[in-house]
Order: sequence, then C-alpha cells, then structure tokens
Amino acid sequence: MAQAIDEFDLIARHFAPLARNMPGAMGLLDDAAVLRPAEGCEFVISADAIVAGVHFPETALPDEIARRALRVNLSDIAAKGAVPIGYTLTLQLPPDVDDDWLSGFAGGLAADQETFGLGLLGGDTTKTPGPLTLSINMFGQTPENKTIKRSGARDSDGVFVTGTIGDACLGLALETAGFVVEGAEDRRLLIDRFRRPQPRVSLGPKLVGIASAAADVSDGLVADLGHICRASNLNAEINLEDVPLSDAARRAVTDRQSLHLNLLAGGDDYEIVFTAPLTARDQLKQVARETGVPITRIGRMAVRDTAVPPVVVLDASGEQLEVRDGGYRHFKREKPG
Repeated sequence: MAQAIDEFDLIARHFAPLARNMPGAMGLLDDAAVLRPAEGCEFVISADAIVAGVHFPETALPDEIARRALRVNLSDIAAKGAVPIGYTLTLQLPPDVDDDWLSGFAGGLAADQETFGLGLLGGDTTKTPGPLTLSINMFGQTPENKTIKRSGARDSDGVFVTGTIGDACLGLALETAGFVVEGAEDRRLLIDRFRRPQPRVSLGPKLVGIASAAADVSDGLVADLGHICRASNLNAEINLEDVPLSDAARRAVTDRQSLHLNLLAGGDDYEIVFTAPLTARDQLKQVARETGVPITRIGRMAVRDTAVPPVVVLDASGEQLEVRDGGYRHFKREKPG
C-alpha cells in the first residue's frame, strides 16, 4: 500500500520548485497567482483535463503523463497564435500514487517547462478512488486583438495543416488495439507521436496576421476543421491525397483507403489546421523554413451548403468520400484498422 502523502509537503517538495521562476506564483504559498500581460498584449487561456484509461493508458509512466498533459494544452495556445507563459495544475490522485511517482511526474513537468519556456503558477491536489485525473489551465499572450479565432475563415481561403496527420492514431492502436506494423522503427515513431505530442508553439505565433482562422487537431482533422467551418459559417473541401502522412503512416496505410480515411478522424495529432488567403503562400513557405515544420495546403473553404457535411473529403477523381464519425468522441474511439 502506498504511504500517505501530506498535501503541503507534496507541494513544497515536488511542485514549488516548478514555480521558482514565476514571481506571480508567490512560491505556491498563497491561494492564487497574480498575472499581468505584457504591454500591448492580451491573455489567451485554455483548459484541458486528461484521464487515465481515457486519454492515456493506465500503464503510462508518470513523466510521460506530465508531458502529455502540458503539451495538449500548449497545442491549444499555439493554435491561437499565442506565446505560452505559465499554467495551473489540478491533480486528483488515486491511492496507489506514491512519492516516487510524484517525483517522476514533477520531473516530466520540469523537463517540458525548460523546453517550452514556461512555469507553474499554482493549482490543487486532492484524493480520488480513481482513476488518475489531471487538469491544466494554460496561459499565453498575443498582441491585442490579434488572437487567431475559429470564426475568421473566408470563402476561397486555402486550408492548410502543419506536420503530418494520423501518426498518433496509429500509435494508440499499436499500444491498445492489437494493430501491427512492419518495422520496429516505424512502431517506435508512431507510438512516440501518441505518447509525446509536439505542440507547434514556435510556429503558431508566426501565423498571426497570416491565418484567418485556426484550430489545433485534437479531435481529428475533419472534426477540428469542422469547428472552423461552423464558427465561420462556411464549408471546406479537402483532398485525401493532399493530407500529409509520415513515411511510417504511409507504409501502414499502403493502399487501404478506409484506413487512410480513418486517420483523418483519429485525433491526437496536435498539429494546427488553419485557413489563409492563397496570396499568403510565400509567407507560409517562409514560416515553414524558419520553424522547420512543414505546412501543406490540403483544400479550400467554400460557401456554406447545408446539403453536404461541413467538411467534404474528395478522392483523386473528385468523388466525395465518407469519413466515419467526423472525429473523436469520448467513449466511441475506434481502432483505425
């Protein structure tokens, strides 16, 4: 049985060091933090909870859980064009969590704080019979009135996406659904993309003034582009063959169109899907060069047509394809094969 942990000792040993470079956190000795955006900026705030057995396997290591929790929230901030500042953390800990687990968890937070340049502002810890649940509120800032919203897309804008789509969906299936790929290196890459997302925090702020609308790809490419469509009262058409896949994902898909389509709905990519005028193509090429993150045009925005889904996926001959579900829904995730 895990030894009982005193809440205040837990905070002092594991979490107060994470707030050392955040003056507004007041050493985690108060019930609140004090924040002020830089002159000419405004705050962007996001919140996400993750639950063992729902968002990550119950066997996941504590440092992996910590990094995943931070990164999925950083992805929300990046899609708004914001620079991250800090975060609050709420932990609901089941009885089997011990001091070693907490040390590993705090170590994962510390490593990613260093990577992404942010710090802990405060939070709360409490006991639960299970499962392990944690929630993060992420704070970022953008220049005033420059936050990239979902509602700004315009008819005839191009639809673009960063990085590659579908790796995390395949990685989750490899870990939990009996899916198999040839090659140990492909397996490692795909699982790592699920376990350790790569939020596009360096690229997101560079889209300010270029992108007309944006969303992070958490529920699935089709679902998250659909959020942009609904907020902007438009439709989107994307071309299946233009959606960028990693070499590992392409080898897994081969010629299975149904699996290829499922990757557009699988979720957990944490890329950015965004719209921008086609006249911005040269600017976007420059952003891709500066950040080292590929940007691919996958389709276009169009006038709203209620007779078709918000996002239409086309094959190489221009025929409409059916995409399952339109994206991730809690308790309804399916394996991709």
